[in-house]
Amino acid sequence: MSRYVTSTDGSRIGYETLGAGPGLIVLSGALVRGADYRPLARALADSHTVHLVDRRGRGASGPQGHAYGVHTEVADLAAVVRDTGAPYLFGHSYGGLIALRAAVTGAVQPRAIAAYEPGASIDGSLPTWFLPAMHEAVARQRPARAMALLIKGLQVDGAISRLPLPLLTAASALMLTTFLRSFRQTIDVLPAELSAAAALDGPASAYAGLPVRTHLMIGERGQRYLRDAATALGAASPGARLNVMPGLGHAGPLRAPDRMAAELRTVFRD
Repeated sequence: MSRYVTSTDGSRIGYETLGAGPGLIVLSGALVRGADYRPLARALADSHTVHLVDRRGRGASGPQGHAYGVHTEVADLAAVVRDTGAPYLFGHSYGGLIALRAAVTGAVQPRAIAAYEPGASIDGSLPTWFLPAMHEAVARQRPARAMALLIKGLQVDGAISRLPLPLLTAASALMLTTFLRSFRQTIDVLPAELSAAAALDGPASAYAGLPVRTHLMIGERGQRYLRDAATALGAASPGARLNVMPGLGHAGPLRAPDRMAAELRTVFRD
């Protein structure tokens, strides 16, 4: 079932609901859509009512807008929480940052939060050198170059990210017409999301006041800067628990939905 809410700035925010049980809101990572988490939602449907949010620039939701920032996403999340009454939040990557910021600022008061490799920049951990060139590539409607800069800048895949940029751009053009074609719908919103995450760079102590039970997850095969940031967040937050998931990379919630569902059931068990 699909629904939508109106955020504080009047923007429409869509979400899809599956399953039955205590409510769980899922916030997507960069590039992906709420619908990409349907396998995870189906794996949780026998224990939770899962709400898959289409963040701005995706699906039924409105555009980012000129004043976009993490605060915008936090307001959108608060609107979905009010509409659903869901007590649990799960955020993947940038979605994890949104969930953590919403809780630490008091915009929402969930019973518990889980975040898989949250996209928080801790003491300069998030690479940003490529962002100006990526903004330019998106503005000039060059999605393959934008994707190549993303892969190289964020070290998305150890082997492919080491390719020379022209070769990586050619490979990205092919990927965007085949198994990554859905990314063409979201590549335009990515520079603003990454810039918004970088704008909140600071010490892990900024998250020390998390008022709720927080479960942080990192993949054994994920990027080092994401593991380091999550580890720092866990150390700074007295109520946080950190778990390393063997064999998983940054796309763990998408590629291993059954394993992630089992982990989340444990986390969100009252």
